[in-house]
Parts: sequence; C-alpha cells; structure tokens
Amino acid sequence: MKRSLCAGAAFAVVAAFAGHAAAADFTAADLEFFEKKVRPVLDTHCYSCHAKGKSNGGLSLASRAAMLKGGASTQPAVVPGDPDNSPLIEAVKYHDVVKMPKKYKLKDEEIADLVAWVKRGAPWPATPVSAADAAIRTGGETISPAERAFWSFQPVKNPPPPAVKDGNWCKQPLDHFVLAKLEAKGLRPVATADKRVLIRRATFDLIGLPPTPDEVHAFLADPSPDAFAKVVDRLLASPHYGERWARHWLDVARYGEDQAHTFQARVYPNGYRYRDWVIQAFQDDLPYDRFVTEQIAGDLLVKNGDAEKHLPALGFFALGPHYYMDAGEAKAAEAAELDDHVDVLGRGFLGLTVACARCHDHKFDPITTKDYYALAGVFKSSKYVEAPMGTPEEIEKFNQAQAKIKAQEDKVKAFLDAEGAKLAEAQAGETAKYIIAVWKFQNQGNTKTLLSTADFAKSEKVNAAVLDRWLKYAIEKFIAGKPFLGPWPKTLSAETDNDVLAKVTKAAEAYQAELLAVLKERDELAKEKKPLDKAKADLLQDLFSAQGVFGTDAKKVEAKLPEDAKKTLTSLRTELEQVKKANPAKLPIVHTLADGQGENMHVYLRGNPKTEGDVVERRFPRILSADDARPFTQGSGRLELANAIASPKNPLTARVMVNRIWQRHFGVGIVPTPSNFGKLGQQPTHPELLDHLATHFVAEGWSVKKLHREIMLSATYQLSSATDDADRKADPENQLYWRMNRRRLDVEAWRDALLSASGNLDPAVGGPSADLNATSNHRRTLYGAVSRHNLNGLLRLFDFPDPNLTAEKRPVTIVPLQQLFVLNSEFMTEQARGLVKQLASEKDDATKIQKAFVRLYGRPATEREVKLGLDFLTVPEPTLPSTEPKPKLSRWEQYAQVLLGTNEFTFVD
Repeated sequence: MKRSLCAGAAFAVVAAFAGHAAAADFTAADLEFFEKKVRPVLDTHCYSCHAKGKSNGGLSLASRAAMLKGGASTQPAVVPGDPDNSPLIEAVKYHDVVKMPKKYKLKDEEIADLVAWVKRGAPWPATPVSAADAAIRTGGETISPAERAFWSFQPVKNPPPPAVKDGNWCKQPLDHFVLAKLEAKGLRPVATADKRVLIRRATFDLIGLPPTPDEVHAFLADPSPDAFAKVVDRLLASPHYGERWARHWLDVARYGEDQAHTFQARVYPNGYRYRDWVIQAFQDDLPYDRFVTEQIAGDLLVKNGDAEKHLPALGFFALGPHYYMDAGEAKAAEAAELDDHVDVLGRGFLGLTVACARCHDHKFDPITTKDYYALAGVFKSSKYVEAPMGTPEEIEKFNQAQAKIKAQEDKVKAFLDAEGAKLAEAQAGETAKYIIAVWKFQNQGNTKTLLSTADFAKSEKVNAAVLDRWLKYAIEKFIAGKPFLGPWPKTLSAETDNDVLAKVTKAAEAYQAELLAVLKERDELAKEKKPLDKAKADLLQDLFSAQGVFGTDAKKVEAKLPEDAKKTLTSLRTELEQVKKANPAKLPIVHTLADGQGENMHVYLRGNPKTEGDVVERRFPRILSADDARPFTQGSGRLELANAIASPKNPLTARVMVNRIWQRHFGVGIVPTPSNFGKLGQQPTHPELLDHLATHFVAEGWSVKKLHREIMLSATYQLSSATDDADRKADPENQLYWRMNRRRLDVEAWRDALLSASGNLDPAVGGPSADLNATSNHRRTLYGAVSRHNLNGLLRLFDFPDPNLTAEKRPVTIVPLQQLFVLNSEFMTEQARGLVKQLASEKDDATKIQKAFVRLYGRPATEREVKLGLDFLTVPEPTLPSTEPKPKLSRWEQYAQVLLGTNEFTFVD
C-alpha cells in the first residue's frame, strides 16, 4: 500500500532515528553486512538514478544521512529497525504505488538483505573513503603509504617487555605488557584466584570438562611452586584437549554436514573425518603453519600413500555450503561458492573481509576487486571430490574392481537397450496409425466433445502413452518446422472432411514406408560395417531409443523378452553378482578438493557473473605481498597460496591465531574482532603484547600448546574474577585485564559437564556423528551431527553459531526457553537421576550434599547450603489428590536437578 506521513508520524520517525544507534555505534559485523550485501545492491540497481548528483525525486541514496533526509516529500527512505514502515523496502517489494527499480524487481535474496539491513538499524560506515585512496584502489596497482602504515599490515615486531613498578607481580614476560598499561592508568590487578577456581578454569579451558574431585584434591595438596604448571601440562596431554580446541576451530571453519536447503542438497556423511582431523591436529600440536597449509593444499602434500593423513584437512573448504540453481544460473551458483571459499579463507586465516571486494573495491581496506578474483581463480581451478581412503595399492585394486563392475553393468544395460530397441522397432508398422491419430486429436476443435488423450487413444485403439509421446514429438518436429521425413501437412489441419482424411492417411502411410526403408538401409549398412547417415540415425534414436516415441520402460522390456533373451539376461546378471562378490570391501571416502588446471578468472563487474571484465591472474593480495604479488603458476595455485599465508613474513597469520587463542582464554581477544583486523575491525587494546606473543609463537615452531602454557602460567591469566570499585570505574569493560572475565560455558562444555557430573559421559574419541536428540547419545557434544538445514534444537537454543557462515565468536543470550529446558527437559532429568546414583554410596544426606558440591562446583558446601539442602530433602511430600499425577522425580532427584541448573555450574570464574 502507499504510505504517507502526517506531522505526528513524521515526528515519530524522527524520534526513532534519534533513539537508534548512531553510525559510529554499529558493530563491525553490521558494517561488514552493509559492505557485502547492501552496498552492491545500491551500487548496481539504485545509484544510476539516486546517487550524488543524480537524486531523482530529490532522493539520494549515496549516504545514510541522505536516506534519512528523504526526497522531495521529506519522508525518510528508511526507518532504522522498522522495515515495515520504510518506503524504500515497500518500493523494492513492489507493494507501494512507487516500485523500484522501475524496469524490474530485485531478486528475493536482494530484498531480504535490504530488509535485514534495515532491521539492523540501517548501518552505514561513518567515515567515507578518501577520494585519493579510492582512486588508487580502483587502479589496483598501487597502495598508498597511509594504507600500508595501518597497524595490521605492518611487520610483526618483537618489542621488549616494558618496565613496570611492581616487577614481582609478573610471572611471564606478557605480564609486563598488561601491568604497564594498568600502572599507566593508576590501576592495580585484583588478587590471584584461589586454587579451586584456578583448576576449574584451566580444566574447562583446555579440555572443556570439569575437574574431577580427585584432581582438585591433588592440586590443593601440592604445595610446590610449579603445581599449576603440572596441571596445565597434564591437561595439554589429555586426549580430550584436541576435542575442546577443535570445536573452537570448527566455528571458524563453519563446519556442517549437510546443506541449508533440501532440493538437490549435497550431504557430507563422511564430514566427521575433517572434524577428527582437526581434533588430531590439535592433539598432536601440529605446527600452526602446517595446520594452515594442509587445510588449503593438503592434497598437494600427499606422498608415499599418506593420503589419509592429509586429504581430510581439505574439508575446511569441501564441507562448505553448496549452492544449486536452475541451469541458466549455474554460473551464479558457482560464484556464490567461490565467494564462500574466499570469505572463509580471508576471515579464518588472515582476519580480513576479502569477500567485501567481490562487487567493488573494498571501501576501507586496501583490497581490490582484482585481489578478490585473483583468489577466487585459485578455487575455480580446484574441484570438489569424494576421494577413497587407503594405500595406493588398495585404491588401485578397488578402482580396478569398480571398473569391472561398471563394465558388466554396462553389458546388462546395453543388452536391455538392444532388446528394448527391437521391441520399439517392432512397432514401426504402426507409425501411420499414430500419425493419423495425432492429426485427428489436433482437429478435435471442430467437434462438440473434447476427449482426453487416454479416452481418445482408446477410441482409436492405440497405446495412450505412445500417443502422448507422438503428440509432443509432432509439435516439436513436424509443426515447429523441423520435419524428419518431410513437411507436416499444415494446410490440412483446418480441414475435416473425408477427402482430407484420405490425404492425411496417404501422407502418413508414406511416412511409414520411408521409416521402414530407413530401418532396412541401416541393417544393410551394418552388414558392411558402414554408418548410417546422421540425420537418419537421429531419427531412429528419436523414435526407438529407450526414451524415444516408441520406447519401452526397462522393467516392461524384461517382461516382454522372449525365453532365449531372458536366459541371456539371467546369465549376464549372474556374472555381475560374481564380479560384485569378488570386489574388495568399499573404501571409506573423504570430502576433499582436487587440483585442476590453473584457470584465471574474469572480474565479474558489480559481482554479476553475466558481465565479465578483465582477466585477473591468480595471486596473493598486493597489500600482503612482499614479492609484488607474483602470479601463481603451479596448478590451481593453492599450494602457493598456502605458503604465502603460512609464511612467517605474513603480518597477519600469527597475529590472528594468537588473538583467537587469547580470546578463548579471556573471553575477548586483544583485537576484539577476531576475524577482522581491517579498518572496520576494532584496534588491539595491547598491540605490543599481541606482537610479543606472535613473535614467540613463530619462534617456538608455531606451537599452540606452548602458547597455551605461556598464557596460562601468567599472573594475568591467574587473576581472580572478583571486582574492584576503582578499577571498574576507570575500566568498566576490563579492557586492561585488571581481573579475569567471568564466562558462561558454551553449549558443548555445559552439556558435556552435565554428562560428566552424572556419570553418563562416554569418553570415546572420534568417529561418525550421531543425533544429539537420541536418548542413548552420551558422547561429547562435539560428536553431535551439525545440520545446516535443521540445526539441533539444543544447539540452536544455547547460541551455537550458524554453520553456514564462519563465526569469530558466539553470542551469549539469556532467554526464558533456556531455563525452561533446564527445568523440564528429559535430558536434564536423566542427568539428575545419574547424579543421585553417583552419590548413592554415601550413608547420610549431609555427606551426599557435600559430595555433590565438590563434584559439581569443585568446592565443599557451606553450612547454610547444607541446611537449605537438608530442609528441602526432609520436608514430607505433600499429599496430592488421587487425580493428580505423582512427581516424576524423587526429592533427591529434584534437588540434584536444581544443583545442575545453577549459575555456579554454568559459569566459570
């Protein structure tokens, strides 16, 4: 409907704008969404009429301010947060009197992106790109000194630890960097966490499980100065360490085992092999540079039959979203998949939003559209494959056996096709009958009653299915002017008298005679081993092949075979079964990539695959290229790309991974936007600390475990989560790390902790995924199936990331449904019953309460907590009417469920 604004409505809109986030308040994710999804739509479809200097109707869409100002009607084009009342959205949906663009409607996904953008508050970068930088990037050959000077593009340095007043507080060099910032602000770190808190924190951090009572007791009883170091070393050696840290990486890798759609969806039944590869890589402390290289080019590192060691790593790309479209849009589907690969590569390894340059040069970072297509060409030159796993000898033996099976299956098919052709050709003598029937059916218009194909076929005593195929064939070949035996008598189509029917009959019989002559000619030529003329061969294919006009369904062919032919078919199938029985066991497969011939891509102008620009050589982005971005020349270029990313000279790779590890230990990264180290990302709070850690990370052989140790043995990591009024007032967000951040367990650690506390956890490592909803599934949550189409309800409820997109961090929501799950789900009641069983050996309730607290929270219960528990446990059950259902849980089971649902169990200090 058409929308107009009265004075009061206009005032409300202005108030809405005033109350909404200012442009400077938008998150990096909001601004990335605008750059990747919205600006290309405006640029492609709107700016020709509504850009700077072209404000038709007085409306310019060249800036947020211009949109909010509106056009000649003074009505804002968008109402941030309210797409239903935004004229721009009404126009693109074609709901309003005004329909934009005028000549065509936007694609559904483009409209959806605009709606999502308005819901986010219509984010728009506050700072425009300078004209000079924009011009330079458009040229794509030169990067300005100012752009190269940006902090994340500078080489990693190794700054010495700064001097501090209280050097005795520092346990690691990194502490100097933290304390120096605190002292500069006149702040002091809080006290060190007590040992119970520390072991619980470390255990969840490294293996994603709570410490056992025995582990807590052993740590408390160890007075040595390296007692905590022993705990850290034990946890790093635990077989569950790899499971915990693999899950963090799988968020970045947007790991999933199917697709978001159901039509023609590709599934990944062996996707778990990539997950298990990541687990083992962390468990073995695979050097991070090698970890990067194998996920980009593992297939190119295979030697001496060690494919199983490397190929699963390519799941990083191979398990990504797969797009399908109509045949005419196949190129667009391919472009979408290439975009996914470039995006996850850029964000995951480099911390850059490279995919924002798909439609235009990046508006903020020195990444050009040519840089984007130089990387996209690498993946266009690679292909998805399902590769068998085994030694070269096993694979060769299996392939040979498969070839034999295929050859025998082809024999069976060829025999049935030949017999089907015989049955079809046996109907050649009925050609005239069907042509006459076609003509009669087409001329039903002159009769009073129109018959269906089936009824008409019955009246003409012909096969309805064959008649239907003849009708379609006549329209396609005869009437469309593409005759196979002569022109279709169009001039006769309007005539109905008997003389005309006689003429049609005569023409049909002539067709039939010619067709029989063609069959005879083919047979004569076959004796001389000569081919039939192509046009005549095509005719016979059209009429007598399995899919032809006279074609017979394969199952019906079998039923119509003469006895001799049936015996031959049985013999062929017996041979097929024998070949199959001799086949070696099917080899497991892995979803991976294979290298193809290097194929440089055209730039897609405005991101549209239908409008091609210049060809771009495959290479690394210029801003990161010390060798002036030399073209990749080895196959697809993936190995060269991997080496460029994993190079210690690359200023981003080590910084990005160090920051991710710090983020998982403290809840926030030194760079708070872990996958965006560009201008739209946030600046590092401690840039010297980041470089110090990155330098040591590389120097220590890219060892993730050594980096854990360096961080966790620091005084900074071991701080309490207690608050301090002066510190909180000066640094309310704890950006200077004067305390440890209290963190809620993610869904995996929380569910696993519940299973562990109840004694139900299955500790088996690796293997196929299973449905988390299955009551018998007591494995770690990491091994639950991850569906893009229908994500498990528990995962969705507790902030699991969208597996269609790379996730730098997870949101933390608090919604009523989460607590309802804790109170009412069968899963929680099962764990409550299990916890009670773990306490059954204790004789009295007070001792059971103490044991429960140590098991769940790593500490004994206070006197007040014991009293509260006993008061609840000893109160008699209320007398309920006979019509009321009895409680499903006993008093102890109810109490256990309450303990499992507490904040203390759910949070880590």
